[in-house]
Amino acid sequence: MIRYNTIKTGDLRHRVAILQKQMHGTDTDGYPTQKWEPLFSIWAAVRPASGREYFQAAAVQAEHQVRFTMRYRKDITADMRLRYDRHNYEIKAVIDLEGRRKWLEVMGEVVTDG
Repeated sequence: MIRYNTIKTGDLRHRVAILQKQMHGTDTDGYPTQKWEPLFSIWAAVRPASGREYFQAAAVQAEHQVRFTMRYRKDITADMRLRYDRHNYEIKAVIDLEGRRKWLEVMGEVVTDG
């Protein structure tokens, strides 16, 4: 388990793309279309936050949450997404660990709708 007070540079060994929604023309009805485009890439420690299955309305729902720990950046916000290992993650929380602007923890959940 990685603790933020003992993070070493070698722990940041996973390349993660930061995505932002961009306007991408219009559809056949004239409405603007949007697409998630890579903005920049960073090195991060990646570890599962939870993996659970639960029953809801007689259907099994799978939930896959991941913690991304990286060097602090002020330009990562909750309206962005992360791409790691061919999966897109919706950002659920952006946390400045210890409030010292040294490490950032981003909680993400796999997006299945693209």
